Amino acid sequence: MTSHIAVPHRARSPRVPFENRWTSGHQAREWNCELDQLGVANVRAMLCEHEVHHRDDPVVIFEIPPGFIRDWLAFHDRQAARRQLIWRASVLSLGLVAASAAVLAAFR
Repeated sequence: MTSHIAVPHRARSPRVPFENRWTSGHQAREWNCELDQLGVANVRAMLCEHEVHHRDDPVVIFEIPPGFIRDWLAFHDRQAARRQLIWRASVLSLGLVAASAAVLAAFR
């Protein structure tokens, strides 16, 4: 009897969530998962170390080329900027609602 482990749809997806011009879908998905496990801060530090000390090496981490890592970091930077923009817009909106309520309460 075989048991099936439920894998989230995101993990089964053959595509990475950013433009990939470096390798096939399966390899890109593996690289994406490896980088996700390391985290943005660690990957950024490893890429900086590579750029300073091993610029001529064709790979940075786990046989992943620097171009793929730069694209991965750019994607995560865009996502962080988007989250920050949404947060700021929501805080501004709530502030305007609160200020409007305060002004209306003052005139009553």
